[in-house]
Amino acid sequence: MNALSRNLLIRLVLGSVAILPTMAGAVDFEVAPFVGYRFGGNFEDSITGQSVDAKESVAYGLAFDVEYSPDRMVEVYYSRQSTEFKDTSPGVDLDIEYYQVGGVAEYTQDTYTPYLVGTIGAARFSPSGDLDSETRFAATLGGGVKWFVSKNIALKFEGRGFISIFDSNTDVFCVSNGGATCRFRVSGSVVWQLEANAGVVFRF
Repeated sequence: MNALSRNLLIRLVLGSVAILPTMAGAVDFEVAPFVGYRFGGNFEDSITGQSVDAKESVAYGLAFDVEYSPDRMVEVYYSRQSTEFKDTSPGVDLDIEYYQVGGVAEYTQDTYTPYLVGTIGAARFSPSGDLDSETRFAATLGGGVKWFVSKNIALKFEGRGFISIFDSNTDVFCVSNGGATCRFRVSGSVVWQLEANAGVVFRF
């Protein structure tokens, strides 16, 4: 994780911590490491003019949730995917990170808890080589279920969609120190991704 990525994550955490004292009922929190498989991320190759996708691959991350009222939580979310563009020559690797803050609505049952989650924040796209990174506004929407194996430990299964906002039909991943040559373009103004993941919830 580079310095800018760390700064983004620290700002999200500090911003969330700053509002927690105003939530009188915030006494329980959860930490949930997870691993999943992410699809999508469509761009246009500036050299060939062909549509290219980020290769589906493993993603991992951490969700930190604080309960502020029954079945309602504030979530701080980070995830990372290391992938590459399909069918490009020369090949280009790509790291995609999401830094998010949002809310969780739970619907508690006896031994399992379905939930919905929505977040907003930033997405950072970091290509290999001399290409510049891109940091954009992003949001996520998803849902899942937690199966509690004990009072404070649960298995978590989730599906989540990601949307990152770009300027319409803009050039991205440029070589700013070499004449601003850009390797890819965004067709339209959004980049979509989908992810299925599983994790373990530790409730405190």
